[in-house]
Amino acid sequence: MKRRPPQPRTPALRRLPPVRRNGTPLLDHLAEQLSLSRRAAKALLDDRLVFVNGRRIWMAQHRLQIRDAVELLPDALRPEARAAAAPVRLLLDDPLFLVADKPPRLLAVGVKSLETRLRDQLGLPTLRAVHRLDKDTSGCLLFAKTDDARRALVAQFEKGQIRKLYHALVAGNLPAREMDIRARVDDLPAVSHVRQVSVQTRPPRCAHVTVSIETGRTHQIRIHLQHIGDPVLGDRQYFSPLSADFPDVPRQMLHASELRFLHPATGKPVSADAPLPRDFRDWLHTLRLT
Repeated sequence: MKRRPPQPRTPALRRLPPVRRNGTPLLDHLAEQLSLSRRAAKALLDDRLVFVNGRRIWMAQHRLQIRDAVELLPDALRPEARAAAAPVRLLLDDPLFLVADKPPRLLAVGVKSLETRLRDQLGLPTLRAVHRLDKDTSGCLLFAKTDDARRALVAQFEKGQIRKLYHALVAGNLPAREMDIRARVDDLPAVSHVRQVSVQTRPPRCAHVTVSIETGRTHQIRIHLQHIGDPVLGDRQYFSPLSADFPDVPRQMLHASELRFLHPATGKPVSADAPLPRDFRDWLHTLRLT
């Protein structure tokens, strides 16, 4: 029987003190040992940052035994506090708009979001996001500084005038090096153009792809890649049996790298580019896709 190659592993983990009682819920152990609220401990599980006996576990009521080793990623604690200490990188800053480089694991809008952080950072209480990215997705996010600018930019999105390019790490290999996906999303037309940049053909198979989209349906890229059987690594909502080969990927590996639109006042072309974040580059190396 052919032996399966070892799966890629995450960096060295931080081990927590031993479990005191058989049957202790994982959530309770995290909250007690890390002096966290139950909500903060649950956030660690939701972000898939906790391991039990070397396996990633995200069920709050997972029952522990005294022999179990509970570990977490060394940078898992207080990610919001560390992120808040560093200013958000601005890729473009115009009197009417700006493009920010959104970090992963941060909401685009809402309470404790990138939008609110930028308002505080720049002293612009009226700043508003023009579009959204998923919490785990990193990269280019467009904000308007005035109501008129926002209306003009939203109109470009509605007319399909804004161009976006994404990078993704996916399970499996694409059926073709370049392909168009036209599966409907929420019963609406949706078009994604996918190109395979690099590929790992040895098990577990995976690939680095770029995706440009003509339409901006909710979760379009994630749905389209799952539709062809090559889901985004780390995606906890849209997955296939191949996803099980990559349990250690901590978040969905999707990055908005390029944004192209027209200046809301002059009509001249504007472009923004966000470099691949560190964790994305690390997994490219780990998966031998560089």
